[in-house]
Amino acid sequence: MKKQFILLVSFILLFVMQSMIAQTTNVSGVILDQAGLPVPGVNISEKGAKNNTLSDYDGKFSINSSKPNAVLTFSFIGFKTKQVTAGSSKTLRIVMEEESSVLDEVVVVGYGTQKKKDLTGAVASANLKQFEDSPNTSILQSLQGSLPGVTIGQTSTAGAEPTILIRGRSTLGGNTGVLVVLDGAIYRGAFTDLNPTDIESVDVLRDPSSKAIYGAQAANGIIMVTSKKGKKNQKTEVNYSTFYSLQTPIKNRRTLNREEFIESSRLNQYTRGFTAVSGFTAPNPNYDYLNDSGGAFTPDVQNSINSGTDFNWFEAGQNASPYIVDHQFSVKGGSEKTSLFLSAGYTDQLGWILNDNYNRKSVRINVDHQVNTWLKVGVNTFGTFSDRSGNSPNLQSFVLMSPLIAPTTSDGKFVINPSGSSLTNPFLQIEADNLNKQNNIGAQAYLSIDIPGIKGLNYRLNFNNNYRWNQNYNSNIYESNGLGAARKENSYTFDTAMDHIVSYNTNLDKDRRHNLNAQIIYGYNKIENENTVAAATQFANQSLGYNNLGVGLIPVIRSGGYREQFLSTTARVIYNYAGKYLFNASIRRDGHSAFYPGKQIGYFPAASIGWVISEEGFLNNFKKIDQLKLRASYGLNGNTSPRYSSQNTYSSRVRDQYVFGDNANTVNSFVLERLISPDLTWEKTAGYNAGLDFGFFNNRISGNLDYYLSDTKDMLFDRSLSATNGVDTDRINIGGIRNTGLEAVVNFNPVRTENWNWNFGFNISKNDNSITSLTGNDINNDGKEDDLVQNGYFIGKSIGTVFTYVEDGIYQLGDDIPAGLEPGAYRFKDLDGNGLINEADRTHIGRREADYQFGITNSVTYKNFSLRFFINSIQGGISENDPWAGAGGFYGINTFVANNKFSDIDYWSPSNPNAEYNRANSGSLVSYTPFRDRSFVRLQDISVAYAFDKALVKKAGLANVKCYVSGKNIATWTNWKGWDPETSSGLGISPILAGNRAAFSALPVMMSVNFGLDITF
Repeated sequence: MKKQFILLVSFILLFVMQSMIAQTTNVSGVILDQAGLPVPGVNISEKGAKNNTLSDYDGKFSINSSKPNAVLTFSFIGFKTKQVTAGSSKTLRIVMEEESSVLDEVVVVGYGTQKKKDLTGAVASANLKQFEDSPNTSILQSLQGSLPGVTIGQTSTAGAEPTILIRGRSTLGGNTGVLVVLDGAIYRGAFTDLNPTDIESVDVLRDPSSKAIYGAQAANGIIMVTSKKGKKNQKTEVNYSTFYSLQTPIKNRRTLNREEFIESSRLNQYTRGFTAVSGFTAPNPNYDYLNDSGGAFTPDVQNSINSGTDFNWFEAGQNASPYIVDHQFSVKGGSEKTSLFLSAGYTDQLGWILNDNYNRKSVRINVDHQVNTWLKVGVNTFGTFSDRSGNSPNLQSFVLMSPLIAPTTSDGKFVINPSGSSLTNPFLQIEADNLNKQNNIGAQAYLSIDIPGIKGLNYRLNFNNNYRWNQNYNSNIYESNGLGAARKENSYTFDTAMDHIVSYNTNLDKDRRHNLNAQIIYGYNKIENENTVAAATQFANQSLGYNNLGVGLIPVIRSGGYREQFLSTTARVIYNYAGKYLFNASIRRDGHSAFYPGKQIGYFPAASIGWVISEEGFLNNFKKIDQLKLRASYGLNGNTSPRYSSQNTYSSRVRDQYVFGDNANTVNSFVLERLISPDLTWEKTAGYNAGLDFGFFNNRISGNLDYYLSDTKDMLFDRSLSATNGVDTDRINIGGIRNTGLEAVVNFNPVRTENWNWNFGFNISKNDNSITSLTGNDINNDGKEDDLVQNGYFIGKSIGTVFTYVEDGIYQLGDDIPAGLEPGAYRFKDLDGNGLINEADRTHIGRREADYQFGITNSVTYKNFSLRFFINSIQGGISENDPWAGAGGFYGINTFVANNKFSDIDYWSPSNPNAEYNRANSGSLVSYTPFRDRSFVRLQDISVAYAFDKALVKKAGLANVKCYVSGKNIATWTNWKGWDPETSSGLGISPILAGNRAAFSALPVMMSVNFGLDITF
């Protein structure tokens, strides 16, 4: 009986187990997006059961369902949640659709993040994917023209840092730089030190309420940069990418060859070079360059001219094949508690001008670790090591050097002054032994504590260090009149900051309709700098260059340093009712050491509201409306003054040393450089913003519209003083500026299928600024506040207004020409009608700022192919474009015929009477520079990419392989003459010398063709 019972129980258990197995069904498959690419990390769960899993890196999944007809739910951020009945199929192919809007995307704002749908301020997020196949050495180059209200300048030298302007200029003498926040910490290093492939997102805070969270440093806008991180439970991903870029100037300009140069001298000395009976248009057969040009030539120069020399100095100063080579390597992944991102990069760029070199090596390590349920720690670290060694030659000299002379003697030695004038041989700069390295390391450590027992209460500590040090060494045997000179400069800047952030996030009711987030932030920031320069001249032996300065007969030693500090306390409240009514308010108390005690503290409040109309019940029947939100905001932002600008500052220089008395020692003197300004205070900008966000037809049409108005008061300004004060200027607060503008973005997604996807976007922005007041003085007693004419500032006009004479053609042969002028000189309009051309005839002819700018993006993908292009345009705005700019005295009456020039200058001569520009040495009774319109439309980026078939690359043990060909600055449509309208580089040769490295304003923008490869393991 006992045996029978055991058998019966065993039979029942076996039956139950078989029944359970029969009810468990394994379902597997792959999850793809609409472009056919795998989607890793998708959560798969069975409806009504507790079993779930995640898709792997290849989008594959496997789950045991409790019943054959189980309903599986697929969910992932950015995609619509999808439910599928497993049915009889055990292998599923799931195509995830993108959300009808990007409203759940997270946007980085000050001291945290917000969902895009909850934003009440004007925040522009960069679409970095649009430019992933158009590589650049700086992330800013990818953003040019793509964000409304953000103007990023072009660059024309290797590794150069472009300028940034957000919503126009709002200061006359204050800080004009935007605030950069990297991974939550203020970053003051160069953008080129940030490896573009390490950057996950870029968000720009544009309106006053968004910016006010950073108070005193926020007036010029804020760029939030977030670096890449790993993800928890992510399969380890190894990526290698590389590209090679061939570069060439977007415009080929050249200087005159021997024959053209001699002819240009004939044209300049037309009374000798042409016959009078022909109206100076028929050549004089007896003209001889040496005897009739009017130039003063040394015997060596005469011999060079007679020997038939035709040397192309300008071409010899260029690199024949500028390029960029880039290699990037990264690893990211994560376990249940830890996520990791590692990267290493190498970039090498050869610019257009000789010795225009840029080399960058970078590393990054980002680690996040969940210690337990309430404690999370992490660190973001990076190191960038840049090398710009090599002295670039002076482009001005290369242009001016006559083709009739050579740079070396017959035995190959350089000639110091080959032209016999003050023009020094530009190749001598290249001969320098130059070392120019910049190094930048940074680390941000944080800990985040969810306070036990109080749900929603969190404390976060951010501690950031950024250390930047530079080495700038130079030695040249040709300097100091050929006696040799060498120098070493070492400097460092140490930037440290700490933020204590207490956040409380809660729901005020059980239905979770009243949502509240409150923050209190306390932080400080300290910046320290030191620099030391040791130099010497007159070397008997310079074989060791800058490594043996003691050999120099005349030593020079100097050093310097500074320290400045910021201290801030901030409170912010964010309220959200049912996703319909949004409110955000903050106040920040800032202190800065630049101001005098008692004036160091400033308060910066802000508030913003939002109404999500599309969440209202009365729109429930309008299914085509995905989003409709109104926004309004107000904020007060501050602007800082340079360190020590409110205090007396002194200098002690070698040139100020003196000897008092017979046989006395040399004594150092201290010279007053700046007067104390005890009343100097913060420059403040109060602004308003009104905006509309919209999305229609399943988000196939989306965008936003913003209008803003801001008023800057108490502008920081350097006032000119009488020489009796002992200093030239002092810093004060004056006047005000108003900025108004419109910004609009519209994105279209007309095609969204499994194989095809087409996105098209358009953005446009317009900014107008005007000076509302200046000093408040009315010296001429006309009842109106005076302009600062000498500074070019006029009440009611923009900061960039151009106040000058109006061209009225060019004086021709036979005209009644005023004394002191010759044919070919500019004629100006006599606006006051007194028969004279003087300062009273000046007027406002336009402004430097653009009327508006726009950008067009386009992206088309078909299966594994993609085509993208971006068009950038600036319309309106004028800039100087003087063909003789930068020549200085080198184009006087005698030297014009001895120095070369560009071949594309349309200048006056008797045979070219309708020329656009004047004859170089025709004289002028007034100081004048011609201005021209710099409007342009540019095909800035275009790329074609192909991602190899997954099944094919998997056989090679790879996950993804993509190759692409792209172009940058391929075509520019403009009436601007010269190098480029965006950089305002015109027909002239104006150099700007920065230290021992020449950075030229008059250089061409480079066009490039890029070949790239991206491999993921």
